[in-house]
Amino acid sequence: MPSPGAATSNVDVLKLTDAEAKAWLNKKVYSSDNKNLGEVAAVQRDASGKVLELYADIGGFLGIGETRIGVKPTDFKLGKDRVMLNLTAEQAKALPKIPK
Repeated sequence: MPSPGAATSNVDVLKLTDAEAKAWLNKKVYSSDNKNLGEVAAVQRDASGKVLELYADIGGFLGIGETRIGVKPTDFKLGKDRVMLNLTAEQAKALPKIPK
């Protein structure tokens, strides 16, 4: 068991309140190669607020032709005003598509 104050993985600590999750909607999503991929569409959380998956609408133009992907908490970090994926643009585009 880790000692108090020991570093834990992002998966263990990424919890958001309803208001925090809502505030991330429509924020920009960037790849690890610094490309603007799209926007946050939804944040799936469990009853305790732990983030299970982030859904992003990527690609397209003005909302037309976008595809929705699901990203696990180990594959992204929440920045000041954006979500940064630990994936390149190509890797993100290759993720399984999620029906809207």
